[in-house]
Amino acid sequence: MRLQLIPSARARSNRCRCSLAWLSVALGALLAPAARAQVADVDVRTSVFNEPSATSKLTVIHPGAAVVVRPTSWLGVNASYDADIVTGATEAVKRGRLADIVTQATDFSDTRHVVGGGFSITRASTELAANYAYGFESDYKSQSFAVAAGTDFLQKNTNVKLSYARGFDEVCTTAYAETDAPSNRQALTSSDGCFANADDRAAREINLDTFQAAWNQNWTPELSMQVVLTGALQNGFLENPYRSVEIAAAGDAALENHPDNRARGALALRFKYYVRPIKTAIGFGVRGYRDTWDILGQTYELSGERYLFPWLRVLVRGRYYVQTGALFWSDDYTGGEPETGPRGQYWSGDRELSPLASYSAGARVQLEKTAAGDARILGAFRQLRAAAAFDGIKTDLKEFTWSGETPDDTISLLLTLTAGASF
Repeated sequence: MRLQLIPSARARSNRCRCSLAWLSVALGALLAPAARAQVADVDVRTSVFNEPSATSKLTVIHPGAAVVVRPTSWLGVNASYDADIVTGATEAVKRGRLADIVTQATDFSDTRHVVGGGFSITRASTELAANYAYGFESDYKSQSFAVAAGTDFLQKNTNVKLSYARGFDEVCTTAYAETDAPSNRQALTSSDGCFANADDRAAREINLDTFQAAWNQNWTPELSMQVVLTGALQNGFLENPYRSVEIAAAGDAALENHPDNRARGALALRFKYYVRPIKTAIGFGVRGYRDTWDILGQTYELSGERYLFPWLRVLVRGRYYVQTGALFWSDDYTGGEPETGPRGQYWSGDRELSPLASYSAGARVQLEKTAAGDARILGAFRQLRAAAAFDGIKTDLKEFTWSGETPDDTISLLLTLTAGASF
């Protein structure tokens, strides 16, 4: 599964929130116990993301909790709460290689809250699920729903799952008119007045549609495979409302300007093989990505997981990702040399749209204790579980600079702690 690359400035905080949210969903799906007639499952988690930069630091603390109640063996009702506590510093203006000014970073902080709930129905070999979530912060609001359906067949060796998610988001911007030339639009300097009917603030829509089809196959007792096809459509305000880009040699800057529509597609293939002589499961994955902004990405993953004791397992993993730049990407939009000159009607200061590569390595330790039969652990729990994971990420920026200087925020650290209990 691709870990979202970290863009610059305030965009990094927004993208990081999405990355951590999806990472939480993925961990929940991987670590969730098989359906059984339990009354309730409770999970709590905290992750800390940090970019230890001297000039453009970023820290995101992401606490969360989820509860699943099963009044019957076939019905599950869930509720969740997540938060993102973001602090950092950002360069407000993206200047390219030809500029002779380096903008000082501006400190910022914000907190995002997300509450959600839903249900799942499991009957024999079929599962249906639906969920809703609402998120809010000082300059961004989101609503989303997701539905999924899956089924097992061929003696449960084959599983197919289809899902669809729809997002209705709003982002605060300056109150420019749609008829204003993009070169005259200005970025936000703060979230003051957002969603409060202020004359100099406006709310812009972002519509998100995500489709996914997954096929899981157990070929032998030792070999399993997963194929995941994902498609996404984005429409609306896809810029960072706080970021300006220098677009003229005289130093004139304007709010970054992206296309209003973006279609994205990805295909992932993963294998896991249990090597009996060393009692270790080896995983390998490859993922290809393409979008209508002409970004082509490739991801390669390798992992090894082993039980040290029946209640303790350890996983190590590594990942390499590389991508091309967007069709309109440039490190300098002021009209310099062809390799750094303007790229048509759009301009961006988002380094995630530039050519880059990233490397990550990490490990996870997971503890899990399940009571035998009808017994209870400590007189109350059917199961207790906990996990700790740490990942380090290094980003290699091929072109992106701040006024010709290479950014120093290219190393990221992610610590994730989870704990859960089944009653």
